[in-house]
Amino acid sequence: MTGSGPGEGTDIKRLSVLGRPAVLSSDHTMSIEIDLGTGGSGGPVGRGPLARTLSVALDGKDRGGYCDISVWSRSGALPDDRALLDIAGAVLPAIPERTVW
Repeated sequence: MTGSGPGEGTDIKRLSVLGRPAVLSSDHTMSIEIDLGTGGSGGPVGRGPLARTLSVALDGKDRGGYCDISVWSRSGALPDDRALLDIAGAVLPAIPERTVW
């Protein structure tokens, strides 16, 4: 899937991370400049570098909620997906699964 407008991601891949449904996707970030001296913005919002995002359900049954992990660089080079999966493997076990009431 390829997109060119806001919110139209590219390179979408479904997978499972630690037994939870997950999606890897790419999309551009937004770019804005803020002048801390005057507190005003330096211009309109522009298109920033490409980011790679891993969205993972908060529990294995996908009952609602998710965690996003995004990585980007000024050069626009994306990391190998393995880097995001390694980060998720370290961070997600610390996030408690949701209980159903």
